[in-house]
Amino acid sequence: MIQEDVEKLALPEGRRVGQPGHAIALEFLKNRMKEIGLMPFKEQGFSIPYSNQFTNLAGVIPGSDSSAFPILIGAHYDSAIDAPCADDNAVSVACILSIAEILVKERPKRNVIIAFFDAEEQPYFLTENMGSKRFCNDHCREIDFACVIILDAIGHDFEIGVPPVDLLIPGIKKLLFLLGSESHESLPEVVEEAFIEKKHLRVIPTMNKYFGDRSDHHAFRKAGHPYLFLSKGSGKYTHKREDTVSWINFRRVEIIKTYLLNILKLLDSAQIERSKEISDPYKYEIRMMKKAIGWPLALILFCLGFFGMTLRSRKDIDSVMKKVLNLAGYSS
Repeated sequence: MIQEDVEKLALPEGRRVGQPGHAIALEFLKNRMKEIGLMPFKEQGFSIPYSNQFTNLAGVIPGSDSSAFPILIGAHYDSAIDAPCADDNAVSVACILSIAEILVKERPKRNVIIAFFDAEEQPYFLTENMGSKRFCNDHCREIDFACVIILDAIGHDFEIGVPPVDLLIPGIKKLLFLLGSESHESLPEVVEEAFIEKKHLRVIPTMNKYFGDRSDHHAFRKAGHPYLFLSKGSGKYTHKREDTVSWINFRRVEIIKTYLLNILKLLDSAQIERSKEISDPYKYEIRMMKKAIGWPLALILFCLGFFGMTLRSRKDIDSVMKKVLNLAGYSS
């Protein structure tokens, strides 16, 4: 079903704001949300228009405990160019639709808000017209979220783009970056407990400061909500016409979906309250990095110029992440 939805959304003409494909995608998503059985977030329906030409969409899966802090899971549905943009970001939208279908049947304890944001791409990124920013500011001021989960570019196989490093990391294509664990003291435990076998997926949690606010988690982070942002980062076809359905590894997307469902199940039962004191989760990041990369980590550190380093502190992680992300072109 994920592949079918991506094929419907990854239009040859794209989904850029103001273009015909954008309206087609909007109508498709409204129909899918209704078909799945979501309840509209607002009384007027799933569509939440703003500033004349933009439209967010949001639905709710009612939980059994209306007093529990809700969860939001979202992604942007617009495209950067007039091209399919399957990885950025049709596949994230399709993955969330698939998750929603499962949650509707299971009925979680917490309300789950399913949101698809408009105008994430340039020239609207981080402006007042950015859909997630408007949704957060206009509709979430009175909501205490247990967690906001944002997906972006999860469909391609990861590569650093530096042949020696790519060859040294077994299963590098399986890497998935996860940002935001530092936003709430309960999240590191949830992320680590939800982790599935590394032969299927290799999750590397990092602090948001390494990447910066590159997607829709920006407004929710600024508002102080606990959040997680999952992404493979930019790939060789990001914002290019070659970002088509054929670039997507759907088997890996299904695995990411399973991982997300594990996270959601744990969040649903977790005792989450607003936290003012957030400790540095560097020990958990180091454990997860070692799980993801395994024995070649020491050799990789050597090749990156860190002779004899053993990861022990935030300072060590800072140095390594700065070097790796600069090589990969993801520096903040």
